[in-house]
Amino acid sequence: VDPTPDHPNIYSPLECARTCNDEKPRICYYHFEVEYYSVLSKACDLCQPNATNAFCNNCECITADGVERTMISVNRMMPGPTIDVCEGDKIVVDVSNNIEGEELTIHWHGIFQKGSQYYDGAAHVTQCPIPEQTTFRYQFNADNAGTHFWHAHTGLQKLDGVFGRLIVRQSVKREVHRKLYDFDLSRHGIIISDWLHELAASRMPGRRLEEPPRYQDPDSILINGKGRYQGSNFTTNTNFEVFNVERDRRYRFRFVNNFCTVCTSMFTVEGHNLTIIAVDGISVKPTVVTSIVSVSGERYDFIINADDRVDSYWIQLRALSPCQERNIQQFAILQYDGASDQPSSPMPSFTSPLPEGVVLNPLDSQCDRSRNDAVCVSNLKSAQRVDRDIYTKRPDAQIYLPFKFYRYNIEDLFAPNSFDRFIVAPGGRHTLSYVDNIALRLPPSPPLSQLEDIPSDLICNSTSKPSNCEEPCICTHVIELPYNGIVELIIIDETGVPGLHHPFHLHGYAFNIMGVGVPNNGTGVTVEEIKRMDRRGLLRRRRSSVPFKDTIAVPNRGYAIVRFRADNPGYWLLHCHFIYHLATGMGNVFHVGGPSDVPPVPQDFPRCGNFLPKITQHHSSV
Repeated sequence: VDPTPDHPNIYSPLECARTCNDEKPRICYYHFEVEYYSVLSKACDLCQPNATNAFCNNCECITADGVERTMISVNRMMPGPTIDVCEGDKIVVDVSNNIEGEELTIHWHGIFQKGSQYYDGAAHVTQCPIPEQTTFRYQFNADNAGTHFWHAHTGLQKLDGVFGRLIVRQSVKREVHRKLYDFDLSRHGIIISDWLHELAASRMPGRRLEEPPRYQDPDSILINGKGRYQGSNFTTNTNFEVFNVERDRRYRFRFVNNFCTVCTSMFTVEGHNLTIIAVDGISVKPTVVTSIVSVSGERYDFIINADDRVDSYWIQLRALSPCQERNIQQFAILQYDGASDQPSSPMPSFTSPLPEGVVLNPLDSQCDRSRNDAVCVSNLKSAQRVDRDIYTKRPDAQIYLPFKFYRYNIEDLFAPNSFDRFIVAPGGRHTLSYVDNIALRLPPSPPLSQLEDIPSDLICNSTSKPSNCEEPCICTHVIELPYNGIVELIIIDETGVPGLHHPFHLHGYAFNIMGVGVPNNGTGVTVEEIKRMDRRGLLRRRRSSVPFKDTIAVPNRGYAIVRFRADNPGYWLLHCHFIYHLATGMGNVFHVGGPSDVPPVPQDFPRCGNFLPKITQHHSSV
């Protein structure tokens, strides 16, 4: 990118992906061209993507799993361009929306946006969506280090290919685990994604008569946008992702779960342990596991010690509950220098036994006891200082947030002049998603910059609902939080659906995990039962070294307790990270602080909203 006259010190993506040594921060510039594109376009006759293609599109071939389809690409890459900077750098991204007939925003998942709240990328909360054929400039400081990612936060575009990695590195002096590994390389980033063989909107609200029914389940999964489709009718032969290592060296890998559907994933590396050193970008005390179970929105940094014999080894990714009946899996290869391209061992099957050892985040969610075969993320210990008030102070606000599905009566849903949102869920149920008995409807204008333009009767919460908000209640669910206060959230799974572990992501913050649990032997729980248990002291909370996260997998039919200090003013989403659940209302907005606590609205910041002028009299033509 040529330096502009008013900013002569702008650096390119490759110049910003550097070793961090407490040097002067840089301004790192990126340009995203977002458009409809094709998997296996004619570009694949010319080239195949390589390692440097993570930063710039020197090859416009996207192979995915080898099945041709229309997608949405960023710079004709998948994943989109990697943002790799040093802590303290300024990130500037010009996003040009060239998607015919669609609007767009980009969320920078894991970046707190303190002082840059307008660039969080939450459509209709912190900004207006970017209209077609326009460009929006995001600019914010990379103030919180760690493994993050970026993705579309409008509609279902994230599932169609609009995502990429965002890495904020610390200097060698500040990185607490730097002595545990030899290399932390950009090419050792891993971002997994679920994948359809059609546009995601084709599954919204869902097809009722399809056989066999697929509802919103993925057709495939990918590792760094690559892999092979292994279906019952045909298979493909596209390339796997390859990660190169040198024997007797230790490597830091940065893993991002970019899933959008309800699948849980399990990640293993043949013959190698994984030493967990960070979760959601924040350091934890090292913990050795043999496999990682994760859900949408989570990130894990781990170390692989390349101490086995020189060979190539299978990296296996499986889609688990509730998707495991379809035996969806994907592979990559860990290749030692000097080894052949293909592993000497046969490719594992979906039903191959797990390696003996420790599973991170077991599906049974039994996290309240000591185990030799598993460890939960809630059991990990923070390697960073925790605000003492989190443990010792009575929360200034304690909020119970049950979530569930509202099942429509078909006669009501399709009554004349009724237009409520819904999805066709497994079993053919027509459902809406609730948090505290409210389905979130985003307002016509973002409250952060245009609060005065939002009709007051659209905003609601559990104690203040519009008079016409009977079941299903659909409105802009806003909960006020005390500025700089300690907030405790108790998030409760009332869905009753087996196998689902809903990931809840909080924008603008990282919270501390105080406890998780599954009462009643996993048969189900209600918010009233949780309140009674809490009054009786049966909801245990940890009192030391609690880990930080910004995305928590609420145990199936269980609960999660998190705390944070509400010191980042603004409007912040909390929502389920399953994309079809968010699209049908599973979220709410937290409001922290007042207008004087946030920076002024940027000059010429785009505005949006309803246009309902008075109806004028008919004018005769001249």
